[in-house]
Amino acid sequence: MAPVAAFAFKSEDWLAKREILSREAERLQVAYTSCVARIDEPATDVTIPIERHPDGSVKASVTAKKAQVFLEVGMIWGTEVVVTQFSTNGVVEARVEADNCVIDRTTKSGWVEGHAKAFYLGNEVEGDGIYFSFEEEFVTIYANTKIRVKDQKFDTKAIVGGGGKNAKRDAEIAARRTDFDRKDGVVLFDGAVRVADSEYSLGADMLYAFLDGTNSLKRIVADGSVVVTNGTRSGSCPRAAYVKSLGRVTMYGEPGKPAKLADDGRRHSDVEGRKISFWLDSEQVEVEGSTLTVDGVSGGMDDFIGQAVK
Repeated sequence: MAPVAAFAFKSEDWLAKREILSREAERLQVAYTSCVARIDEPATDVTIPIERHPDGSVKASVTAKKAQVFLEVGMIWGTEVVVTQFSTNGVVEARVEADNCVIDRTTKSGWVEGHAKAFYLGNEVEGDGIYFSFEEEFVTIYANTKIRVKDQKFDTKAIVGGGGKNAKRDAEIAARRTDFDRKDGVVLFDGAVRVADSEYSLGADMLYAFLDGTNSLKRIVADGSVVVTNGTRSGSCPRAAYVKSLGRVTMYGEPGKPAKLADDGRRHSDVEGRKISFWLDSEQVEVEGSTLTVDGVSGGMDDFIGQAVK
């Protein structure tokens, strides 16, 4: 996918990085199978540090109900595993809970076979078949992704501390595969993507989410069979972009596939255009190259302006 140019995101470079780490995940999958075949006398209730901060304090550790260390290849196999990452003052920053996994102590990366959950800054991620790298701060979930985002709100009023209907609320994102890059602040959701909270939903074939330094959402770029709903509004288009600081969704059409927006409010209206922008916390809508239908009557904007004058 090529995101909207205004966002200046070099997706080719990032996708190349994603491909390199995908090959690393494949290597660890093979290592997992090899380790499982060689298990003989695993230890029980094991805790092993796998990375330290410059001051010597533990940065990451693994605990397991059962575990075996393969010194010759630098691998740790475990079942009922918890991998924890700590800040320099000992506070837990992230945690992964896994059915079964193997960890490479040299690359500080691992592969989870089966189901796992990850927790980071109050957010929760779960899925099946997971690659993670502490060094690259990168996680890939290969199947059945589900992410729950705490205190997220898709409009501008939440930014200034609105309450009641506009108070922050949890959101959930589901997809087939997810790549989460903490270092670059990029998340790629790939396949049957659904984003929803109690008032807003978005579906697409693929979706990029861009985060700020505190892991908070800045913007979204969605591509392929995009569907957006917000209250009485519903829209569809080949591509859409959402900017949180503006509370604005922009839908982009293509030749033969215009962006469409319907409003089932007091007067039902449908609008099509090359580009449609609307604001989630207001009635404002902007359209380029438009055709408007109000209560079953269609025409260009000039037609409706003319009727209003008469």
